[in-house]
Amino acid sequence: MTSALFMAVQAQASLNISSLDTGSGLYNANNGPDPTFAAVVDHNWTVSLLSSTGTPPGGNPTGTAYLVPNNIGFPFGYWLPNTPTSSWITYSTPTQLGGDTTADTFQYQLQFTPANSGVVDVSWLSDNTSQLFVNGHSIGTKPNSTVNPPDPNDYSTFDSWNTPIGFSVTAGTTYTVDLDVYNIPQDSGNPTGANVEFSGNVSVVPEPTTMISGVLLLLPFGASTLRILRRNRAG
Repeated sequence: MTSALFMAVQAQASLNISSLDTGSGLYNANNGPDPTFAAVVDHNWTVSLLSSTGTPPGGNPTGTAYLVPNNIGFPFGYWLPNTPTSSWITYSTPTQLGGDTTADTFQYQLQFTPANSGVVDVSWLSDNTSQLFVNGHSIGTKPNSTVNPPDPNDYSTFDSWNTPIGFSVTAGTTYTVDLDVYNIPQDSGNPTGANVEFSGNVSVVPEPTTMISGVLLLLPFGASTLRILRRNRAG
């Protein structure tokens, strides 16, 4: 009974791969800025510092990936606007908008386990150049544009430099997606961040805590069903 309930909860709770887009489902909460604005955290992603010639202006990342507020002004106007589909994330809060000459490389990381096998398509934008890895294998870089030379500073549309890149996944296997973003040194106006969108007919297995909570909710119904079956057999 318990194993069957686990399977039922997993099947019901599985979400499309697009639920792992940066900032997915958090758009309406991501307003700010004001003194009482509570930073919005994307719990699917983490961020760490791979390399730097000094301490970034926002401090060293703690692992938490923060959404860039919708109405912060600059860099929006250059960056693709946040949408209900996906939002930009960065390494600190408040978002650092001034100069950064420390030549940082930040790694945005996501782990997921697909519930079914298939092909996942991914598009991304980054400020500035970046490379995307899946389980340690590079699958694409930005820029990768037909423009010659490619413009590493076009953050306005996913279609500006590539079409979605696909990679195959196998049900039950855990995948690690790393997006390594290099922030070109600049004395002023130098924010950094990433915006990632997934698509494809692939669902992801919910976190174990979510599954267990669902099972606990169903257990009383399972117990009632067992009692009914026992009464019927006894009759």
